[in-house]
Amino acid sequence: MQLARFNQFVAHAAASGVVFYHSGHLDEGTIASIGALLRRRLHEEGANGAQSRKVFTTFMEMAQNILHYAAVNGFEDGPTGKFGALCVTRTGQGFEVMCGNYLSCDQVPRVRQRLESVQAMEPHKVREAYRRQLSSDAEDKDSKGAGLGLLTMAASSRAPLEFVFDPDPPLEDGKTFLFLKTVI
Repeated sequence: MQLARFNQFVAHAAASGVVFYHSGHLDEGTIASIGALLRRRLHEEGANGAQSRKVFTTFMEMAQNILHYAAVNGFEDGPTGKFGALCVTRTGQGFEVMCGNYLSCDQVPRVRQRLESVQAMEPHKVREAYRRQLSSDAEDKDSKGAGLGLLTMAASSRAPLEFVFDPDPPLEDGKTFLFLKTVI
């Protein structure tokens, strides 16, 4: 990469309020390492305790979702495994936490239904659903966390969750990219 191009990238990231960004393959070790880096960056950014906790929790939920649900990357010229992107930006009123990863087409209807359901909930309904889910013995065989992750993110967010599937419908290879954003 040429120096001018790199400087342009750094300037754009700073102007966009990027606090942290990772794009690549994820495993438990990588998630633990970037979690520690994010905590430090949030402290450097002057995030208060509640903000910092909400951003960190949301970020970790998104990272775990990538690790558990992302479609395996089978690109010819790259490594296979779970690939995703995670980003935290500083806004005038707080933070935005975003992620993106590929899903297999068979996951899309279930994920869309869950996202739409949580997105439509009023804040008090999110908290009620979260408490109900914690006390429930019901377990979703397709969910590694009994559906608490999306509710945790929604409870921390000041606005409804935003999401996009691209393309919609999925590509011929059976994959689509999911973008998810919270505002804290």
